[in-house]
Amino acid sequence: MRGRIPGPGWTFHGRSLPLAVLAACGAFPFTVAAQNARPDAAAASEAIETVVVTAQRRREPAREVPLTADVVRGEALERSGYQSLADLAALLPGVNYNEAGSGTGQSQVTMRGISTGSQVGATVSMYIDDVPFGSSSGYAGGGSSALDLGLFDLAAAEVLRGPQGTLYGAGAMGGLIKYVAVEPDTHERVANVTTELSNARHGELSHVARGVFNLPLSDGVAALRATLYQRKEGGFVHDRNHGGQVVDGSLTNGARVALLLTPSKDLSLRLTALTQSQQRDGSSTEDVQIATGQPVDGRQTKRLFVNEPVKVHNDLLSLAIKADLHWATLDAITGWQRSRNDGRADPSALYVPYLAPLGISAPGYALDYSFYNRKVSQEIRLTSPRSRVFEWLAGAFYTNEAGAKSQHLQPLNAAFEPVQPLLADAQFPSTFREAAVFGTGTYFFNERTDVTLGVRRSHNTQHLDQRFAGLFAPAPQPTAESSEDVTTWMATARWRPAPRHALYVRAASGYRPGGPLPVIRNPLTGEPLNKPSFASDTLWSYEAGWKGDLVPGKVSAELAVYQIDWKDMQVFTANAGFSGIGNAGRARSRGIEATLRAKPAEDVRVAAALSLIDAKLRDDSPDLGGKAGERLPDAARVAGAVQVDRDFSVDGNHAYLGASLRYTGERFNAFVRPPANPLYRLPAYTMIDLRGGIELGRASIGFFVRNLLDRRAQTSADTTLSAMGGPARINLAAPRTLGVQFSYAFF
Repeated sequence: MRGRIPGPGWTFHGRSLPLAVLAACGAFPFTVAAQNARPDAAAASEAIETVVVTAQRRREPAREVPLTADVVRGEALERSGYQSLADLAALLPGVNYNEAGSGTGQSQVTMRGISTGSQVGATVSMYIDDVPFGSSSGYAGGGSSALDLGLFDLAAAEVLRGPQGTLYGAGAMGGLIKYVAVEPDTHERVANVTTELSNARHGELSHVARGVFNLPLSDGVAALRATLYQRKEGGFVHDRNHGGQVVDGSLTNGARVALLLTPSKDLSLRLTALTQSQQRDGSSTEDVQIATGQPVDGRQTKRLFVNEPVKVHNDLLSLAIKADLHWATLDAITGWQRSRNDGRADPSALYVPYLAPLGISAPGYALDYSFYNRKVSQEIRLTSPRSRVFEWLAGAFYTNEAGAKSQHLQPLNAAFEPVQPLLADAQFPSTFREAAVFGTGTYFFNERTDVTLGVRRSHNTQHLDQRFAGLFAPAPQPTAESSEDVTTWMATARWRPAPRHALYVRAASGYRPGGPLPVIRNPLTGEPLNKPSFASDTLWSYEAGWKGDLVPGKVSAELAVYQIDWKDMQVFTANAGFSGIGNAGRARSRGIEATLRAKPAEDVRVAAALSLIDAKLRDDSPDLGGKAGERLPDAARVAGAVQVDRDFSVDGNHAYLGASLRYTGERFNAFVRPPANPLYRLPAYTMIDLRGGIELGRASIGFFVRNLLDRRAQTSADTTLSAMGGPARINLAAPRTLGVQFSYAFF
């Protein structure tokens, strides 16, 4: 990512070399038609199926939730060959996925324009069922390690837009992505396998293999469900310095096992274990001339001195207990997780010209980096029964995280062996602890009108150590600590003027935790050059929306308008030759989101979505290099999508065909005069995907075509290495990709 490593930088021979530069190399619905392909009897009772979400910690129809909630069915993802976080984000206008670093695991997701380009911490929270995943702080890769979970055996992916701080806590200031797994079935045995082969134009062969097994251990009482999967992406970017070999292939292996126990109708326990390992040869970036936007050596090519492999490993163990106390429902969710991310970046295009005039000459450089995070979380909440007068929810949350970040920068000789001098070896162990209490209450004036108020009070403490060695190492820095209290709020009012119609207004706040900073002192005066900590940044979102049927049973729609006021934005700073984290001024994002779903015929479904975003700075920011009125990075002003699906019968066998069209407008990776990464314009693009298939008894065969018109879609840009004349590294969507799927159900 274009992130920077938090901490001091160095001054060398009178020229500042901020840690930000090192870190930039290594620190790194449009709702899919909300129907099943073959609706069951209950769903068939409505022409447009009701989709259930857990956005407000209750299971309720999405059309009843007073916020924008996208639900993407797991079945729809698999049919189209969508298998990654990047695929999911691409389906949702207004949701931006940025992977401008070395590859898998070095990515961020933003929503509604809430981004400064280089993210200190995550602005979108990631959940697996009810467990928050990933680091909460800015010191363990939280801003650049969005969870790229394999999209296999999922019931759905729920995407909530706007701040969710009251119910979901720190980091959910831009929104939330929740992976909802299929639960074990205590009544029915399931065993099926799926294989997939695909190939991108000018790329290598890719494959997917997946198996799902569900075994009732005791009818209606206990069941075990297991999913095993492997995804190999052949890659399509060629390295001109190493014989044209493909350097962006990847291999993902994962497994999920869940045990469900329901000893009585009032009690259930679900134990889940998940593990996933990803290995990537490098990122799908193309070397591009920053001035013209054209490839340096041709499409889908780049030049590397050393390869840029990445390894990401995630483990999760969770226990969810649900008990019906009759006067309330008790949920207790315990999570233990571990994440590790190790990689290498090639910053040679920056450091060769930068250091040569200073007497340090080498053919190339390698930056080895790693992130580690271990997290234990506990949430307990009580939810009242359904009521026509008053509903409430109350809960408590605790998390304890131990993180670490490291970077190692060293010159290499022509044989790719390390040589002296060691430039930098930096390690940043850290801890993050947070405790919070939260609650909401909904009062129903009558069957048409209700209001909801919510509040969350959080307290966090953090600890940061820093250890340095090498030519660029500063003087030893003391341990840094911080603590803060933050309160977030939420209020909604909803009015139902008619059945299946709802109008709502919503005001909600969100935040990212602040953190400690080592105090750098003037060697002559002893006075501090910086603050001992950076503050949390906060935002308020004001939203009004409508959800309802335009044609009963045939056409439904949703419309939302919003304004987000963001203040004390967390940004990377550089003062007196040292880099760190600080707080800038204000920004504002305004937008419109619209969704349309229709069923013009019994077996035809149409869905369309539109996102309009106007996100701007409100204050000048020297740290960002932006002036008041400039656009915030990475957000397209206009994005939209249309999807059409049709089910039909061939000789008595169920079959389907579908097509999707996605448009993303132009974006910019930075501000006009950024201090580290030059501005690059990402042009607009349009992509078309096709899919189809047929069921033949227990077997099914499907096909998909991604990027039918073979558009050169530039999805994100990293220009950090362009500061000394190097090319921009532009992430590309895969070129035209053809795929075929085969599934077989044993019972």
